Amino acid sequence: MKFLNRLLAKPKPKRIFSDRLSGAGTYDIELESLSIKNLDVIWKATSNEWRRKDESRDFFQRQTDAMLVSDVENRVPNAIRVEIAGKVVGHLGLSDALRLHRGLKQLDYGLIKSACKAKIVGRPGHWQVDLDFDPNL
Repeated sequence: MKFLNRLLAKPKPKRIFSDRLSGAGTYDIELESLSIKNLDVIWKATSNEWRRKDESRDFFQRQTDAMLVSDVENRVPNAIRVEIAGKVVGHLGLSDALRLHRGLKQLDYGLIKSACKAKIVGRPGHWQVDLDFDPNL
C-alpha cells in the first residue's frame, strides 16, 4: 500500500529562485551559442539607445537587464538560457551553469528565473554578450 501511495503521489514542484543577481561590475561571464538573429532584432528595435564602443565607428554597446531561466526543455541537464527583451539570446557556459546550480541546490532551490545586468557589444551580425553576476551565489 505504501508503494502505491508513493507511486501515485504527485512530486513536489521545485522551488524557483527569483531574486536579482548582482556582481562586481566586471561582466566576466560570456554567453555561449548566441542567437545572432535575435540580437539583430533587439538592435533594430532599440538602435537609438546604443552608444559607440570606445569611439569606434563599427562597434556599439548597450547595458541592459537579462533574465536567467532554467531551460528544462533542453536535453543538457542544468542548462540555463539567457533572455533579453523576451528573446532567447544564448545559454550560460557549462561550468558557469554548474556553479550556479550548485549554489541554488545549497539554498534549496531547484530552478532559476532571475535578472542580472548584461552588456551587449558588437554590430549587426557580430555580437558578444557578457553578464555581471557571481555564479557561486
